[in-house]
Amino acid sequence: MKFVVYLLGFAWVAAGAIAILYTEDYKAYLKSVLTRLDRIWLALVPAVVGLLLLIGAASTSHVGFVGLIGVLGIVKGVLIYFNPRGLFETSQAWLDNLNDQGYRLMGILALIFGTVVISWIK
Repeated sequence: MKFVVYLLGFAWVAAGAIAILYTEDYKAYLKSVLTRLDRIWLALVPAVVGLLLLIGAASTSHVGFVGLIGVLGIVKGVLIYFNPRGLFETSQAWLDNLNDQGYRLMGILALIFGTVVISWIK
Protein backbone atom coordinates (compact mmCIF):
# COMPACT_ATOMS: atom_id res chain seq x y z
CA MET A 1 0.00 0.00 0.00
CA LYS A 2 3.04 2.26 0.01
CA PHE A 3 2.38 2.94 -3.65
CA VAL A 4 -1.08 4.33 -2.89
CA VAL A 5 0.22 6.60 -0.14
CA TYR A 6 3.03 7.83 -2.40
CA LEU A 7 0.52 8.49 -5.17
CA LEU A 8 -1.81 10.46 -2.88
CA GLY A 9 1.08 12.40 -1.36
CA PHE A 10 2.46 13.41 -4.74
CA ALA A 11 -1.05 14.33 -5.91
CA TRP A 12 -1.39 16.68 -2.92
CA VAL A 13 2.01 18.20 -3.62
CA ALA A 14 1.11 18.70 -7.30
CA ALA A 15 -2.31 20.19 -6.49
CA GLY A 16 -0.73 22.52 -3.94
CA ALA A 17 1.93 23.68 -6.38
CA ILE A 18 -0.67 24.31 -9.08
CA ALA A 19 -2.86 26.25 -6.63
CA ILE A 20 0.11 28.44 -5.68
CA LEU A 21 1.56 29.02 -9.15
CA TYR A 22 -1.58 29.14 -11.30
CA THR A 23 -4.12 30.57 -8.89
CA GLU A 24 -6.57 32.06 -11.41
CA ASP A 25 -6.61 28.93 -13.57
CA TYR A 26 -7.00 26.71 -10.50
CA LYS A 27 -9.86 28.85 -9.23
CA ALA A 28 -11.64 28.70 -12.60
CA TYR A 29 -11.07 24.93 -12.84
CA LEU A 30 -12.52 24.28 -9.39
CA LYS A 31 -15.53 26.45 -10.13
CA SER A 32 -16.22 24.64 -13.40
CA VAL A 33 -15.84 21.20 -11.81
CA LEU A 34 -18.17 22.07 -8.93
CA THR A 35 -20.86 23.34 -11.28
CA ARG A 36 -20.47 20.77 -14.06
CA LEU A 37 -20.32 17.45 -12.20
CA ASP A 38 -23.15 15.78 -10.35
CA ARG A 39 -22.89 15.71 -6.59
CA ILE A 40 -22.57 11.91 -6.54
CA TRP A 41 -19.29 12.10 -8.50
CA LEU A 42 -18.02 14.92 -6.33
CA ALA A 43 -18.83 12.86 -3.23
CA LEU A 44 -16.96 9.83 -4.56
CA VAL A 45 -13.62 11.65 -4.83
CA PRO A 46 -13.05 12.39 -1.11
CA ALA A 47 -14.68 9.10 -0.09
CA VAL A 48 -12.38 7.03 -2.31
CA VAL A 49 -9.30 9.05 -1.30
CA GLY A 50 -10.29 8.61 2.34
CA LEU A 51 -10.76 4.88 1.87
CA LEU A 52 -7.36 4.60 0.18
CA LEU A 53 -5.76 6.57 3.02
CA LEU A 54 -7.47 4.37 5.57
CA ILE A 55 -6.20 1.24 3.83
CA GLY A 56 -2.70 2.66 3.30
CA ALA A 57 -2.36 4.06 6.82
CA ALA A 58 -0.67 0.87 8.01
CA SER A 59 2.30 1.59 5.75
CA THR A 60 3.01 4.93 7.48
CA SER A 61 4.72 5.67 10.76
CA HIS A 62 1.75 7.73 12.04
CA VAL A 63 -1.07 5.24 11.48
CA GLY A 64 -3.58 7.04 13.70
CA PHE A 65 -3.23 10.45 12.07
CA VAL A 66 -3.32 9.18 8.49
CA GLY A 67 -6.23 6.91 9.39
CA LEU A 68 -8.06 9.87 10.92
CA ILE A 69 -7.56 11.88 7.72
CA GLY A 70 -8.94 8.89 5.81
CA VAL A 71 -12.03 8.72 8.02
CA LEU A 72 -12.54 12.48 7.64
CA GLY A 73 -12.36 12.06 3.86
CA ILE A 74 -15.04 9.38 3.95
CA VAL A 75 -17.22 11.58 6.18
CA LYS A 76 -16.72 14.48 3.78
CA GLY A 77 -17.87 12.33 0.86
CA VAL A 78 -20.97 11.26 2.79
CA LEU A 79 -21.75 14.88 3.72
CA ILE A 80 -21.37 16.03 0.12
CA TYR A 81 -23.70 13.27 -1.05
CA PHE A 82 -26.45 13.76 1.53
CA ASN A 83 -26.01 17.58 1.70
CA PRO A 84 -27.54 18.34 5.11
CA ARG A 85 -29.03 21.87 5.30
CA GLY A 86 -27.43 22.94 2.01
CA LEU A 87 -23.87 22.42 3.22
CA PHE A 88 -22.57 21.83 -0.31
CA GLU A 89 -24.02 25.07 -1.66
CA THR A 90 -22.67 26.97 1.37
CA SER A 91 -19.19 25.54 0.77
CA GLN A 92 -19.43 26.33 -2.93
CA ALA A 93 -20.41 29.95 -2.19
CA TRP A 94 -17.51 30.21 0.26
CA LEU A 95 -15.07 28.99 -2.40
CA ASP A 96 -16.54 31.44 -4.94
CA ASN A 97 -15.96 34.36 -2.57
CA LEU A 98 -12.45 33.28 -1.55
CA ASN A 99 -9.74 35.59 -2.83
CA ASP A 100 -6.46 34.56 -4.46
CA GLN A 101 -4.56 34.58 -1.17
CA GLY A 102 -7.03 32.04 0.23
CA TYR A 103 -6.44 29.71 -2.71
CA ARG A 104 -2.70 30.11 -2.27
CA LEU A 105 -3.07 29.27 1.43
CA MET A 106 -4.98 26.11 0.51
CA GLY A 107 -2.16 25.30 -1.90
CA ILE A 108 0.47 25.78 0.80
CA LEU A 109 -1.47 23.53 3.18
CA ALA A 110 -1.84 20.85 0.47
CA LEU A 111 1.87 21.08 -0.30
CA ILE A 112 2.78 20.70 3.37
CA PHE A 113 0.32 17.87 3.95
CA GLY A 114 1.51 15.96 0.88
CA THR A 115 5.13 16.33 1.94
CA VAL A 116 4.34 15.18 5.48
CA VAL A 117 2.43 12.12 4.28
CA ILE A 118 5.26 11.16 1.92
CA SER A 119 7.84 11.58 4.67
CA TRP A 120 5.84 9.35 7.06
CA ILE A 121 5.93 6.31 4.76
CA LYS A 122 7.90 3.45 6.37
